[in-house]
Amino acid sequence: MILDKADVVVVGGGTVGISTAYFLASKGLDVVVVEAREVAFGASGRNMGFLHMHNRAAGYQLDLARAGRALYDDFSELLGPSFEFQANGAMTYFFTDDQRQVFKEFVEMRRAQGVAMELLDEQQAHQAAPILPPNVIGATFSPEDGKIRTPKFVRALAQECIRLGVRIRENNPALGLLKSGGAVKGVRTLYGDIPADRVVWCGGVWSTMLEAEGVHVPIKTERLGAIMLGEVEEHLDKILNGPLAVKQYSFYHDLPSYKAEYFTAPYEDPTNGIENLEVVSKTENGNLFIGCPMDYPEQLDDRMPLSGLKMAVDALLETFPNYRSLGVESAWTGLIPATADAMPILDEVDALPGLVLATGHVFGNLAGPITGKLVAELISGEALSLPIDELALDRPELTNADAVIRW
Repeated sequence: MILDKADVVVVGGGTVGISTAYFLASKGLDVVVVEAREVAFGASGRNMGFLHMHNRAAGYQLDLARAGRALYDDFSELLGPSFEFQANGAMTYFFTDDQRQVFKEFVEMRRAQGVAMELLDEQQAHQAAPILPPNVIGATFSPEDGKIRTPKFVRALAQECIRLGVRIRENNPALGLLKSGGAVKGVRTLYGDIPADRVVWCGGVWSTMLEAEGVHVPIKTERLGAIMLGEVEEHLDKILNGPLAVKQYSFYHDLPSYKAEYFTAPYEDPTNGIENLEVVSKTENGNLFIGCPMDYPEQLDDRMPLSGLKMAVDALLETFPNYRSLGVESAWTGLIPATADAMPILDEVDALPGLVLATGHVFGNLAGPITGKLVAELISGEALSLPIDELALDRPELTNADAVIRW
């Protein structure tokens, strides 16, 4: 049965998929999005919304992030205040002189790479974030960082897509590809076929289902947790990263003064493959939003492990014991498609003409929208805003699929 037809079918209704649909439709192409559940159901609906620029690796990764970050200024004009966009920067606080030396080296490195960074002393840190406890002795600060509420952004942009004529088929999973003469000619879905000239696969961790079509997508499932707490009165307009968060970023490990014990807490559970990336922010409604227990599940299981939940709560209460009675509103995890080099995959699949991969987004809030723009430029034959050779499916960096992934 033919359900619909289009110039392009986009598989996946998250940040990447909806951004792709928006930019394609803006160029006059007829687009259908198919989504297994609801728009922003997966990783895009389950992350903390951070636009972290200061910890993107120098070179192409940083260029990609900056291009993505710039798009939010345009989206803010297009969509208004609908997605809680803030550009107030991010801080990483610390407690010890050993940590201070590592952060001093980090700030010097980042500034040399052209990233706006400052090392704040104790007084400056508390002035910038009065919520911080007295034992914090300083912090880094980057004004380039910002945040959004990702599910609100994706849903608002989806409405703009609909206004442009995009049909979004929710609760209709893609089952496979339509092929003819060795080329992709559309998508088979639960409720019928959708013929199209091009298919853009933006399925995140579920992109591995393309193995059945003979396409190997070298991604690993990373699970990140988030906990929404009750409202707090203290002012907080920036992202707060605790010192435990830095262990996940590879360039910290290369700093002369870095030692793992400076950034590891007794309540973490590395023997079971779980670490905690200590982050705190505040929503527009005043709720405290914390994370992120992180692990690599063997299955596509989006439930938060109990040990991860305990770890995140222990981290919060060690730093902010005054919130011991704060209510828990909800807790969840998102499944992130991690690649060995922490860069997405954006490529045409040579073995299946007509198929474009747009997946593997570890930092999807930044890289997702610019990926959509690049896909639209690629399909329409326009000059690309950025080269995409470093995002190729066959790049050598992706061959080490068993690597411990550090961003």
